[in-house]
Amino acid sequence: MTGFLSFAYHQLTFRPQPLPPTVRLDGQTAIVTGSSAGLGFEAAAELAAHGLARLVLAVRSEARGEAARARIAAASPACDVRAWLLDQDDLADRARTQLDRLDIACLNAGLKRLRFGLAAAAAPQQTQHEAHVQVNHPGTALLSLLLLSPLRRTARATGSPSRLTITASSVAFYGAPTELLLPRDGGSSGMLQWLDDPASFGRDGSADRYNLSKLLNVLWMRALAARVDGAEDRVVVVINALNPGYCRSEFHRADPGAERLGRWVAWSAEQGAWHITDAATRHPDSHGQYLSEQRIRPVSRFVLSPEGKAAQDKLWNETLELFRKEVEGIDLSEFE
Repeated sequence: MTGFLSFAYHQLTFRPQPLPPTVRLDGQTAIVTGSSAGLGFEAAAELAAHGLARLVLAVRSEARGEAARARIAAASPACDVRAWLLDQDDLADRARTQLDRLDIACLNAGLKRLRFGLAAAAAPQQTQHEAHVQVNHPGTALLSLLLLSPLRRTARATGSPSRLTITASSVAFYGAPTELLLPRDGGSSGMLQWLDDPASFGRDGSADRYNLSKLLNVLWMRALAARVDGAEDRVVVVINALNPGYCRSEFHRADPGAERLGRWVAWSAEQGAWHITDAATRHPDSHGQYLSEQRIRPVSRFVLSPEGKAAQDKLWNETLELFRKEVEGIDLSEFE
């Protein structure tokens, strides 16, 4: 079955399920990024409804974040709901200093565009990266590293693993990801440097680049999980990635073709969010795994191949080097 036929089959036949009432999060704290609307908002709302003591909505817009906060607080008045602006360094620092615990982090912020463009640099010393790459990879990767400390601290205090969940996509496995290993100059430039070059975008590059950025999510998750796993006698932080399926949401507003497709096969944003909450609260054996249709699924043959492993290691090394240069005060010593 081809990639598209498999996609359509699962969209039309699988019925996502919400968290069962037996999943209780009483006393716990969660952070959900990209949570002012769409899947992130719905995921945050479902977590709050299952007994969270505290919920942080990490958002780009203060006004939209406050509106989302008010809606969730009204539906789950026992939950202390806060809206924080999504600045990776500041968010992680506030998580360490203002939260007494952090049990769940859902890294859901993402971007999809039709044209090549550079994201705005957050600081003068930072490189402007291609927009898909910046939002969908370095932003997510940096936050995953910075939140490890409060997640670990909570797991050790409670005796239960914390959770770090990254929203990826099944499109991560579409197409041949030759750009990762075979940039135009034969590899002398870095992977991320090549992806910042407009020449790497190619014809019909919007879909290809978004798909590639989701592959970066999966490779990063596997690289991080492999390095965190084994540091102690047990898994302290369960790290996984998930496919929420194709959903009707504002995320596809820049892609009219995707909007038309959504009329026929898309799930609701709430149904897509159920995949996020499922990955973040269930499947204790999912460390380093990819989930789709609310179960652990195999990754692509490329990811498991020697070429995929080489791409994963290259991505890890380049990303850490990028952070050493551009993120003031970051401590990466445990990964050296």
